[in-house]
Amino acid sequence: SNFKMSWQEYVDVQLLSTGTLRHGAIIGHSGDVWAASNGFNIDQAEIAKIIKGHDDFSVLQTGGLTLNGMKYTFIRGDDKTLYMKKLTNGVFLRKTQQAIIIGVHDDQQVPE
Repeated sequence: SNFKMSWQEYVDVQLLSTGTLRHGAIIGHSGDVWAASNGFNIDQAEIAKIIKGHDDFSVLQTGGLTLNGMKYTFIRGDDKTLYMKKLTNGVFLRKTQQAIIIGVHDDQQVPE
């Protein structure tokens, strides 16, 4: 559908073409993946953690989060955005009214 395509376009154009992110994805609040960058796989258990983590940081503080085989540690969060880190790599999880936007950057990239 065009709806889905536009989300994929958002990931590829808005998130990745800036060069600040290595991977990006958009997931709905119900847990479905709307769009993800090429080669970025998120399993259902981690998606559940991300959704729950926005309501309760401790879910991520205790167990961390594994994305694409890399485990990240929770650093900080507020009611909109959660930040995770692994050495010099980082992840942000930004909650919007409709979805959660996931961005992954490595040490060569600084997120805006």
